Amino acid sequence: MDWSWFTQMIPDMGSTVSMLLYGLAIILAAAGFLGCVLPYPGHLMVLGACISAAFAKGAPYPAWWVWMLLTLLMIFGTIVDNITTLMGARRFGCSKAALWGTFIGVIAGAFFPPFGLIIGPFAGAFLAEMIFARKDAKASATSGMGATLGYLAGVVAKLIIAGFMLLVYLIF
Repeated sequence: MDWSWFTQMIPDMGSTVSMLLYGLAIILAAAGFLGCVLPYPGHLMVLGACISAAFAKGAPYPAWWVWMLLTLLMIFGTIVDNITTLMGARRFGCSKAALWGTFIGVIAGAFFPPFGLIIGPFAGAFLAEMIFARKDAKASATSGMGATLGYLAGVVAKLIIAGFMLLVYLIF
């Protein structure tokens, strides 16, 4: 079946679709970097931005190993986030309750940027240690500081990995 009649009805279809896909790629990349700070999968969105840009660009697409590398970086970014938060929390003697408090504090703090993203994890870990682990204020504050430092280290690592993902896509 010949679809040329359809493309003649919309002569700039190719460029319009490309512009929309590039716009989607920019929105996904921005949301991906924001997701490195907020508790949602930012690396997955950065990968989506790369896919959208590849479709907008048309052939030739990047090689299969580029997609494999980007997927591995996405997985690695998610693992790094969890490991850094755990390492920071464990180094300062946090309990499991403090880890959950940190997670809840990050979500609550996301509604009060930018300071909520620092105060939220600390307050969540602190309160969880005080209420559930029955620790004193000094031990709870130490746990809160450890959980916050682990969270911030994870944010920095995730931002670096997301930037590296975009760099890999742009170079190859």
